[in-house]
Amino acid sequence: MKKRIETYGKGGVLEISGNPQETILYLKGKPIQYSWYAEVGTIWRYHIAQGLKKKAVQLSKRVEEQLRRGVANEVEFSEIAEYFNSFFGYGTYEYGYYELFEDIQWINIPETEEYQSFDYYGGAIDISPTQNAINEEWVAEYKEQILTGLRPVIVLLHVENSWMFHLLDGHHKFCAYQVAKIKPHAIIVTKLGSEYKTTKETIDLARSMNCFRQDSLEHMEREKRNLRRYRNKKLVLEEAFRLIKGG
Repeated sequence: MKKRIETYGKGGVLEISGNPQETILYLKGKPIQYSWYAEVGTIWRYHIAQGLKKKAVQLSKRVEEQLRRGVANEVEFSEIAEYFNSFFGYGTYEYGYYELFEDIQWINIPETEEYQSFDYYGGAIDISPTQNAINEEWVAEYKEQILTGLRPVIVLLHVENSWMFHLLDGHHKFCAYQVAKIKPHAIIVTKLGSEYKTTKETIDLARSMNCFRQDSLEHMEREKRNLRRYRNKKLVLEEAFRLIKGG
């Protein structure tokens, strides 16, 4: 199932921008996560994030229930896509319903709402949570539902051709899929097109998020000189994940 929607961003609280080299996620105009690649003999990803105590977006009970029991058909998929589109700023977004791979992992984020920066090997698809609190009882409940055959849906947001995916909704479901050792079902929202910041804009943004590590800033500056290598990078979601067809 796939659907493409253009939005003019009236009242949108979420924005994402970037390209295959870097991604910035904003909530109500404030950057909450910033991730970028750097070649330092191997592929490293530098990441700045803050953890949210609550969901990035609060959903209606109707949509929460749809996501809890799984997407049954094209009509439900379209309804969920239209609903989520109201949260986004200006842009064209493509929605797809996918089965991820079984051992997909997320990266760690801070347990507090303070910005923290870190780096790690970045040669794979990365999922970054936005919520920093997990209730183990909810995870156990979702696990039991999954083992009985239900496929609750998580929601991921990313920029076209980016390998960084931000988890907007479904943190407990994601953990439950991992415990159950079953492939997660996900609606992936892709913002189409690439946006490039200047070196100064990039470094100013990192510093505004309390990233003052000189080595990180130097790697970032060097990578900006090599953007040509990223402009032709592609990520075809249907090659990474299985597209689920509607009933």
